[in-house]
Amino acid sequence: MNAEQEALILALDAVIDARTGAEAKRLEAIYQSRLDDVLSRCPGISRERLMLMVSSSRNRWLKAQSRPSTLPPKA
Repeated sequence: MNAEQEALILALDAVIDARTGAEAKRLEAIYQSRLDDVLSRCPGISRERLMLMVSSSRNRWLKAQSRPSTLPPKA
């Protein structure tokens, strides 16, 4: 995962965690700004498509974060 993709995922995660209030609006603005940055460099992709890709990447990232270690415990 590249740094830009991770930044988008973390921004979306922060927006979802904040849910409501002034902090949520500020985080939403940051997320939208990052989406705009990517869209300005990739004109062939739609905003909806990019948001879908970030959302599915976030779901995979959350799943990977919740997986337990595969190393067996020390005897």
